[in-house]
Amino acid sequence: MLKRYSLDDFREAYCGEWASEEDFAEQLVDDCGLLSNVPDDLRYYFDFSKYARDLFMCDYYFDSGHVFRCL
Repeated sequence: MLKRYSLDDFREAYCGEWASEEDFAEQLVDDCGLLSNVPDDLRYYFDFSKYARDLFMCDYYFDSGHVFRCL
């Protein structure tokens, strides 16, 4: 049986509109400060595309530019 979602569920899950999964992942890293202690010259070695792949395997969902947190 499918779960019925409410408007509050939508509001909780919706993260915004992004050009790509990778753009979302990069913004998430910046917002959370995950690389704040890493020098800028080393930050370029972080693979945002692979991090995005991992995020969207089960934690987030990307649909037509819109990102949702999986509930």
